[in-house]
Amino acid sequence: MTAEELYAKFAAQFPKVQKASVEVKGSPAYATLRLNSPAELEPVIEWLKGLGFTYLDIVTATDYKGPIDVKGFVMDPNPNAFLPEGATPQIEAPTATPNYPYREAFELEYCLTYLEEKIKVFLKLDVPRDGGKVPSLVKHFPAADWQERETLDLYGIGFEGHPNPTKILTPDFIKGYPLRKDYVHTPDQFD
Repeated sequence: MTAEELYAKFAAQFPKVQKASVEVKGSPAYATLRLNSPAELEPVIEWLKGLGFTYLDIVTATDYKGPIDVKGFVMDPNPNAFLPEGATPQIEAPTATPNYPYREAFELEYCLTYLEEKIKVFLKLDVPRDGGKVPSLVKHFPAADWQERETLDLYGIGFEGHPNPTKILTPDFIKGYPLRKDYVHTPDQFD
């Protein structure tokens, strides 16, 4: 099955879901679909599993808010004690890239693989920054467990129906979500 054949089957089954072609120079063109709402996620996943996409590669997110807030980073000119002359020089705060499509949303990305056919499909879904939630895929793919917990821990995106929605990477005393562009570091015992 080619990406175009998958798009054709998908359009017949889910006419409202958009094709989101992503061309990256030097890499294969994977079938990429943009879902309109979290309610579409589980029906699409069940349909793809029925086709043979039984392996979940990735669950992650991207923050499209804009340039990062440098207050989220350690600004000590020499945080590495093993480099007495100091670490790399501090850079100025980044500025917005002209004409880049920043938006007040996270983009959730899922990658599924049909192992026998050696084809991948990417699903993309915009989630609101504040209180964004999507259905958990743990009941469809046990491997989604830790990936969803990581996305919750680092971005604050909730997964409804997740069996153990607890932090997985950051300690309990960390306030906020470190991979969000608006994250501001609060000094703690390690500063």
